[in-house]
Amino acid sequence: MLFVFVASLGGALNRASEAEALAPRLGLTPYEARLALATPAPSILLATSDRDRATDALALLRSRGHGAHAFDGESFVSSDRMTKLDDFRLDADGVRRSTTGDLLPYGDVFAILRAVHDRSGRVEHQARPGIVDTLMPTGTGFTAESKIHDREHVAYFFRRSGEKPWLLRETHTSYVGLGIERSAVAFVNFTRTLARVREASSMAVFDDRLVRRRVAERADAEGGLRSSRDGIDLLAHLLAMTIASQGGSPYR
Repeated sequence: MLFVFVASLGGALNRASEAEALAPRLGLTPYEARLALATPAPSILLATSDRDRATDALALLRSRGHGAHAFDGESFVSSDRMTKLDDFRLDADGVRRSTTGDLLPYGDVFAILRAVHDRSGRVEHQARPGIVDTLMPTGTGFTAESKIHDREHVAYFFRRSGEKPWLLRETHTSYVGLGIERSAVAFVNFTRTLARVREASSMAVFDDRLVRRRVAERADAEGGLRSSRDGIDLLAHLLAMTIASQGGSPYR
């Protein structure tokens, strides 16, 4: 799948008029086009498996003064496949995974993107009356149904070498590598780790706009819950591509 997206809108334009002009040429309704142009960049205007159509859409957007790119879904790496900083130590030359020895050189990091993964849904479990949202009697007691809604801060580390990104997750990480700086609070440890890596990766661009970005949640592999993870993963790749185009990184 090819994703044609806008990284920046050109000039002082009337978005409603621009949407009306772009919609028929992109195969969108005017409403869909207005919504896409109103969404903070990076904003996907077209997802297609037709390479010629993607090329034409990209040329159209650029001809109208927009900063636009096309991302090939074959280059997509999901969070599940990224190298996790779940255990680490901060060496002089990079971040090293304590258990595997994998190294992320500070000089190889060109973009550090902070974001949030939301997860929501309902789960069933055994419980006593009076301590859960809803209770249903069963042959062995009560089955409880509880609402789940949690947010986890994450940071993506995209690499100049083109090798797969690394991922720091707020609540899945052991912060022993922080030494005496380690706190009892996961979020504090997350921000301290991120600050240490940012300081050491002096050539990397830091961007936190995805923290405020909301995407549709999709079914998650964990217990039938829904998660924004896949959508945020894709936006992280699009944002990394935007940054790479501005700084000459070989990332594609």
